[in-house]
Amino acid sequence: MGDNRAPILHYIIQYNTSFTPDSWEDAYDNVPATDMTYTVGMSPWANYTFRVIALNKIGPSTPSPHSAVCTTQPAVPYKNPDNVQGKGTEPTNLVITWTVMPEIEHNAPRFMYRVYWKRDIPGEQWQSNDIMDWKQNKLVIPNQPTFQQYRIKVVAINEEGEANVSPKEEIGYSGEDVPTQAPQDFRVEQVTNSNSALLSWSPVPEDSIRGHFMGYKIQTWTEKEGEEGMREIDVKGKQTRSLINKFIPHSKNFARVLAYNGRYNGPPSDTVNFDTLEGVPGTVQFFEAFPMGSSALYLVWKRPEQPNGILTGYRIYYQTVRDTSVGPLIERQAITDPKQTRAKLAGLQPGMKYRLHIKATTRAGEGEDYFIEQRTRASATAIPDKPKFTWHRIPTENGYATVKVVWLPNVEGKLGSHFFVKYKLKAETIYTESKAVFTEDYTEIRGLMPGEVYEFIVVAVDGDQMTESEPEEVETHSVEGPIIQPKENVATAGWFIGMMLAIAFLLLVLIIVCIIKRNRGGKYAVHEREAAHGRNDYPEEPGFHEYSQPLDNKSHGRGSMSSDPKQAPESDTDSMAEYGEGDTGRFTEDGSFIGQYGPGSKRRQEEQQSPSAIATYV
Repeated sequence: MGDNRAPILHYIIQYNTSFTPDSWEDAYDNVPATDMTYTVGMSPWANYTFRVIALNKIGPSTPSPHSAVCTTQPAVPYKNPDNVQGKGTEPTNLVITWTVMPEIEHNAPRFMYRVYWKRDIPGEQWQSNDIMDWKQNKLVIPNQPTFQQYRIKVVAINEEGEANVSPKEEIGYSGEDVPTQAPQDFRVEQVTNSNSALLSWSPVPEDSIRGHFMGYKIQTWTEKEGEEGMREIDVKGKQTRSLINKFIPHSKNFARVLAYNGRYNGPPSDTVNFDTLEGVPGTVQFFEAFPMGSSALYLVWKRPEQPNGILTGYRIYYQTVRDTSVGPLIERQAITDPKQTRAKLAGLQPGMKYRLHIKATTRAGEGEDYFIEQRTRASATAIPDKPKFTWHRIPTENGYATVKVVWLPNVEGKLGSHFFVKYKLKAETIYTESKAVFTEDYTEIRGLMPGEVYEFIVVAVDGDQMTESEPEEVETHSVEGPIIQPKENVATAGWFIGMMLAIAFLLLVLIIVCIIKRNRGGKYAVHEREAAHGRNDYPEEPGFHEYSQPLDNKSHGRGSMSSDPKQAPESDTDSMAEYGEGDTGRFTEDGSFIGQYGPGSKRRQEEQQSPSAIATYV
């Protein structure tokens, strides 16, 4: 079967002509499958051949053999050229252009174009020119007044006559010339912000434009750029007041205005200048991050190409990235040195992906954001590559030298997680080690002797692995005048803490002595012992009456104490010896001279002193 067991859906009829023998065009592309004949439109004065293609659900068939040649009779053109325009390329000419008509539209031999034009003023007569070459698409008419309006049209003609449709008239203009006047009264009304200013000027007369008035142009440049770096901002239409926001922040800007037409700029106005405010910076030029150990990233960037003011530093933010979600934005400690272009971001989670943001800052605020993403390393350690470092001296006020050491990790290899510095005098053999630096890529070594040569080494660390840099000699500056010891904080000074501990210890000893003194200053139990032996003649007043004698004669006192006939008379000496424990001529527990009441001594005192004196002495 001809349909190859799939019903034919429709047919396509194609043709070519003797003008394009190698190109087949679709005459109709959806001829019903039930039709065996079809009427096709044809152009005059052409040789046609046809072929047919069948289509089913599988696809198109191979084309049928082409038909015999079919020749049509000549006729007048059925149309005129399209896209007729008129405008000058020079101030004194008029150029009329159109789209070339292909041969299939000529409809007869000896095809040509007839071009008509006249100035668009009352009473002006049409002028014409025949273009015999059908491939030509323009006519240049010289010696015309500058920028005048014309009416133009183009007619298609062959040996049968003009086209059977009327040509469409178009409006054209002769050539434009340079405008003759500059805008006046150009001024800056207000500087609104870091890159904007409100400008105004007076309009130029219309006849001075000498062309199609397109508007005004603001030309501006900065003192640093010069006129070679001039930029132009278009102000469309006839407005004479505009807010321009293309100025450079924190700069002396120059500006002028001019009118322009479709071909030329007019003369510029007087130039004005003004200072713009400081603005926020643009983005940094690049930003990269390199893993440092398993919990830090080493950040490197380049300062903004457009600082738009005086840079004051950088703000760095970071957040975790888990699949398509991001964590809260965390800010790293701000960088206040605008010259710094490297930083360490520490305290991160091992094997975690982070989004890192950086913004340059000026006094106007934070600039545009630049962000990247980077993942920290897993927790395994590695031997760091050999680090490098730079150093420079820092002025100090106490006479000692200070050196700032900046660690430069090898970003192409294994950086390490942190570092410390080893240094010594060149003539010595033992190095002093600084504290390990975990959060920054620099440290300051203080207290160095001025006018000496030191040897410095930076040590990169990753876990237990360490790698030393090449040693480098650092010469400290000599200073004039005495070396002033840096002031200490008294509250944390060692001598102050030691003194306070000593005072506290002495106070504790004094308190203990006072307690012991108080416990030993009470009465001895002499009264109770005497009462047990029958002596009851003690007065009621307080005092040390245990050692005083009664106010009457001695025999009365002793008689009262000797009431027991079986016991020998007891003396004061005996009483003291009984309670005094040992030699009564020595100091006793309360420090009194009890020995004065011993044998012999007691009697001498009684002969020389009265009882009241004895009581007073005791």
